[in-house]
Amino acid sequence: MGQQQSRPVFDALLAKTHVQHALIQPDGVHNDAPTALATVVFLRGTPDQLNAVYESEITELRAWAPSPLSITDVDNRTRFLGDIRFQRAYMTYFSMEIAKFGGSSKALAMSHLLTGTKPLIYGLFAGLGRPLVFFSDAVELQTAIMVMQSLSLSAVDWADPIYEILTHPQLMMPAREVLSPEQIIGRVSYDGRLSGVMKSGPGFHQVSHIFSNAVAKAAVLEYVHQLDCRDPAQLGEQLSSLSMLLLCGTHKVGRPAFDFYLSCVPIWVNSLRVLLDSFQEERHRLLLTRGVWLLIVLCYITQLRPVVDPSLLQSGALPQEDCSWESIHADFRQRGILEGRYQDLQLLRAVRSFWELGKHYDRDGARYPKVAWKLITQWQSWTGLGGDREGSLNIRL
Repeated sequence: MGQQQSRPVFDALLAKTHVQHALIQPDGVHNDAPTALATVVFLRGTPDQLNAVYESEITELRAWAPSPLSITDVDNRTRFLGDIRFQRAYMTYFSMEIAKFGGSSKALAMSHLLTGTKPLIYGLFAGLGRPLVFFSDAVELQTAIMVMQSLSLSAVDWADPIYEILTHPQLMMPAREVLSPEQIIGRVSYDGRLSGVMKSGPGFHQVSHIFSNAVAKAAVLEYVHQLDCRDPAQLGEQLSSLSMLLLCGTHKVGRPAFDFYLSCVPIWVNSLRVLLDSFQEERHRLLLTRGVWLLIVLCYITQLRPVVDPSLLQSGALPQEDCSWESIHADFRQRGILEGRYQDLQLLRAVRSFWELGKHYDRDGARYPKVAWKLITQWQSWTGLGGDREGSLNIRL
């Protein structure tokens, strides 16, 4: 059963949560129902699976709360950046703004992402990259609701440190040295300037430790500057390959472990692939690429810079003989969305990202499904969240 039968259900459930539930809850937890629903559609899930996911996702969601003030223009849009109290006001503002563009959600997005004293394109990389993922889902599914949600999240999740790095004058100058993503990660892994920054353990939610450390922040800026962006096609393949290594090649030998935050890397890379063609100017495509790379570097540091071992991609039980994307999709549909490992939407999202990246970068058609099979069969739970009894990656002491 494909998207044709599931799409009406997706549209109805997306509209329902859009009207009824706030994007960010009072405790700071995000409403991930829209991207969860999108993931099921991408994986060719059934209407029953969509309904099951929706009911699971909304269990603890609360309704929108009124904002202190309305947002009526670009000046106000900038004034309240980073203040979640204004999420309802931002959503209302963008809902009204779309009429000015003849109902074109793409025109709405480009206007607000690329204009103003603080263009919202910089907000795409805040909030663990959720605005970025919402926007790429919106583009793939051609849904105006998720465009407005992405813009609203870009505003309320706004992070000044990310904006400061991506607008730093150093990035306007030619880099003394340019390197591939894997080469940069190799240098990050041994950089003494980053030692001891994450004193309280792993977790991207503690990324402020990097931003508040001037030496560490300068190092991050340096690594953003060094990324070789001269060949976008080659860079896309390199980032895709790195995403597999960071998620599936950083555990200890014989002790499979998968980091929650590093599972975002293939998701970000796939979002980058989707969105690049939406931006006409080279400077905006470069900014989008650097923003995603910044997220990856920050994530690698917050997760304590694990050892990267390419041989681990083929470790563990060999995949079944007919290991293919068709067999993986069939397994997903047959078992049901709320059964076993398929209860975890982050896992499904990572698998789906590997699927899409493999379409573009898997030269022999076998590497990506094998890595996805490793993730699906060896995954038990996520590590990297900072829990007392969770597993750990191969961290240098």
